[in-house]
Amino acid sequence: MKPLKSRMAEFSNNAASNAAKYYQFKDVDELAFFLPEDVRLTPLACEPFKCESAALDLGAVQFNFNDVNRSLHAFGDKQTEFLTFVMILKGSGQQGIENSRLVTEDYLFGFDPEREADLVFPGGCLYCAVYIRPDIFEVYTQALNRLDLDAKFLASNYVYMPESFPSLRGYLEKLYELLIQRSPLLQKPVFQQIVLADFLPLFITALPSQRENKLAIKFFRRSRLVKQADEYMRSHLDQPLTLTDLCTALGTSSRALCYGFQEIFGMSPMAYLKTLRLQGVFRVLRTAQSSPKTVTEVATQFGFYHLGFLARDYKQMFGELPSATLKRSQ
Repeated sequence: MKPLKSRMAEFSNNAASNAAKYYQFKDVDELAFFLPEDVRLTPLACEPFKCESAALDLGAVQFNFNDVNRSLHAFGDKQTEFLTFVMILKGSGQQGIENSRLVTEDYLFGFDPEREADLVFPGGCLYCAVYIRPDIFEVYTQALNRLDLDAKFLASNYVYMPESFPSLRGYLEKLYELLIQRSPLLQKPVFQQIVLADFLPLFITALPSQRENKLAIKFFRRSRLVKQADEYMRSHLDQPLTLTDLCTALGTSSRALCYGFQEIFGMSPMAYLKTLRLQGVFRVLRTAQSSPKTVTEVATQFGFYHLGFLARDYKQMFGELPSATLKRSQ
């Protein structure tokens, strides 16, 4: 096997010259387009959305930071060429839900390549996702004699690491600071190689031995019901839906459905449905140039029959009236 130093030089040669990027988003669809995963983002509050995003692409390893002001649900496919490791970098004690399990700032999660991305993360938090090519992950686990970090480890999808997380978190926070400061160092190949050479051993050694990793993860048993309700809502956005209609269609009680939505999304089923409808109106009005429609037509398409209520809720969520969004698109 080649020495790590020479292997690292090979891996870093694929880093882009414009490796560091920084964005500000006010539209969840634009954020979804920016993310490496193929995910659908759903806001979990009828309030304006903002996100500061920064990314560092070093070829074999990529870093993605997102500082969001509102809770979101991300669902979809992960990158196929990379292993994905997600963490709440700064969360002020808040908790998220990943694939129906509770996660906190002490967890690294989301790295099972066979599972979909399914994350509910609270607002007011800074999230970090590290993407590592499987071959380089294997090179470092072997070189550092961490043979326990195998396919079984990846399939576990979660690791609890309160003791070793501070050093890893500190390193990533410094990297994030360089990104938001637009440091020219991040564009220099020599510095990029230093980051790779420093980070990978730190990351691998921070992962606790799997013999010692005893997880006590809370599982949300109503998550499947919530997912079914979500799918049903999305396929019936153009139809009137009551809570009774939902319960009848899903064969469940209103109590179970309400408890499930409160547990997973922190809101009622009907409040969640309203955010889906409002997001649908926004998407159509934003692209109305391709298919000219009036606000009334779009509102009716998504089940809004009182334009006054729509205007109030729409402005609360997007910071402008529906007519303003339509005007900007034309």
